Amino acid sequence: MPASAPAQIHPPAEAAGCRCCSAGASTAAAPARRSNASRARDRLAALGLCLNCGRVQPPDGAKYCPECKERRRASDRKAARKRRLLRRNRGLCQECGATPEKPRRRLCEACNQKHLALSRRRLQERKEERKQAGLCVQCGNRAPAEGNACCDDCLAARRRTYRARIERRRRQADRSLCIECGKTPPVPGSRRCPDCEPLPAKRDREAAGRRRDARRAVGLCVDCGRHPAAPGRMACDACLAVSLDRYNRRTLARVSRSLCIRCGEASPAEGSTVCAPCREERRAAERARWHRRIAEARARGVCVHCTNRPPDPGSHSCPACREARLATHRRRYHTVTRERISAGLCPRCGVREPEPLMRECGPCRDRQRGYAYRGMPDLPTQYTVIGIADNVDHGTWETPMEVAAALAFAKLSLDDVEILTDAGPAVFAGR
Repeated sequence: MPASAPAQIHPPAEAAGCRCCSAGASTAAAPARRSNASRARDRLAALGLCLNCGRVQPPDGAKYCPECKERRRASDRKAARKRRLLRRNRGLCQECGATPEKPRRRLCEACNQKHLALSRRRLQERKEERKQAGLCVQCGNRAPAEGNACCDDCLAARRRTYRARIERRRRQADRSLCIECGKTPPVPGSRRCPDCEPLPAKRDREAAGRRRDARRAVGLCVDCGRHPAAPGRMACDACLAVSLDRYNRRTLARVSRSLCIRCGEASPAEGSTVCAPCREERRAAERARWHRRIAEARARGVCVHCTNRPPDPGSHSCPACREARLATHRRRYHTVTRERISAGLCPRCGVREPEPLMRECGPCRDRQRGYAYRGMPDLPTQYTVIGIADNVDHGTWETPMEVAAALAFAKLSLDDVEILTDAGPAVFAGR
C-alpha cells in the first residue's frame, strides 16, 4: 500500500502567502509602511508649502516658513533646557548624560574639555575680529587705550577684579576678620560678622528662586525637578503629597497648642483658626490678586471670571458666567434657608426665632416693610385740612402741632374739618 501523502496544511489559495507563518512568502523584504504624516509632508513638499502649517510658501531651499522655523527653534531650546535640568538634577552630565568622574560637576571630563576648547576658539575668534576692527577686545564698544588691546574702562575693571581677588584670598587666610567684609571680627564659631551672617542664606534663597524659575519655564516640578509638574500645578504629584502631609502635621500640631495655623505664634481669633493679623494679610493678598486678575481681563477685553469669552456690552462678565454665578447664589440661598428653618430660626438672619404664626422674626419683618429696604423714599407725612361746611382748603402741614395751630387760627374744631393724610391710620394715630 503506497504511503499516504502528507496532509496539506494551507489551502491552495493561501499557499502563496500565509500571514500566520509566512508560508510561501517571497524572500524579498516588503517595503516599509509609511505613516499618514509622512505622506502628508510629501504632498505639501510637492505643492511647495511649509511642511508644518501648510499655508505659507517657505523661502527657496527651506522646508518651513519663518514663523514655523522660529516656533520649532523655541520648542527645541525649551526641550534642551528641560533635558539639561533633568540630567543635572539626577547628577548626570548635562550634555551626554554620563556620570561625571568628580561629584557635583555639571559636565563629564570629555564634555568639559570639548566645552573649554569651543569656548577658547570662540573667544579667540571674537578677539581677532575686534582687533581687526580697531575695538577693545574685551567689550567691543570703544577704541583700545594706547599700547593696549583693551579700553581704559575694561582695564580699570580688570584691576578692580584683581584687587578683589587678592583681598578675598587675604580674608580667607586671616581668620581674625570677617570673610565677607574683612573689617569686623567674626562671630564665634563662624567666619562672618553679625552684619554679614545673613548673606549666605540670602544667596541661597536667590539661587533657589532662579532654580525654581528655570524648572517652571520648562514644565518640571519646582521642588524636585525630576518629574513633570501636575496639570495646573507647579509640583509633581509626589511632591504635592509630601507637602500636603507636612502641612497637615504642622496644622494639627498648632491646633493642639491653640496657635494660629499660619504663623504659629499668636492665638487664633474667635471662631477662626488664624489670628487677626494673618487673616487681614490673607484677605489683602486675595483682594490684590483678584484686582490684578480683573485688570488683566479688562485690558484683554474678556470676561473677568472665565477670562475666555468676551463680556456683554456694559458688563464685565459673559452670559454663561453670570448665569452660573446666579445659580450658585440661588442654590446657596435655598440651602441656608432650609438649614435655618429646620433649626427653628429666622431664615433671613438665622439668629432669632420667628414670630408666632410667622416665617420671619420681628426685626427682619419690619426691615422688609421699611421704605429703605423696598427702595422707596421715606418722605415726611403731610396733613391737609379741609372745611366740611364750605369745602375750604386751610393748608397742608407736616406735623399734628401745625394742624392744631391752623385750627386755632381759623377758630375751628376737629368736628368742623376733615384731615386728609398720606399715612396709615396707625401712623396718624401715633402722631
